Amino acid sequence: MPLSRHPALPYAATFFSIICLGFGITYMLYPQTGYALYGFSSAPKSKSEWEVMERVMILYGAKDVFIAAAIFASTWFGTRKSAGLILVAAGFCGGVDGYVVKQEAGSNEWNHWGYSSVMVLLGAVMAGLLG
Repeated sequence: MPLSRHPALPYAATFFSIICLGFGITYMLYPQTGYALYGFSSAPKSKSEWEVMERVMILYGAKDVFIAAAIFASTWFGTRKSAGLILVAAGFCGGVDGYVVKQEAGSNEWNHWGYSSVMVLLGAVMAGLLG
């Protein structure tokens, strides 16, 4: 049996879907908490800055909820190849997140790159690109 057909892969993909869903809901319902979790070095200072950043965090949360739904739907109702490619794309999103945090804060990029690299690897396996 090729590695891409391993029966544990859909459950691993679902795990990442749940992680994305959790972060997305947090960012949408508790934007200030989400902002702190994201890894930036400082918080907005004024009320108007917070109002803008809260809206940005809600947008970011919506992206994470979409990613969670796409991973889950493609894993359980699509093909392994489509689920794998969505996991790779989601992993690249996390990579960009880490890059932005690194540029702004100078650290904390691995909070994003750690799980993102695993998502890319899992996605590549599921898509049949590895194994």
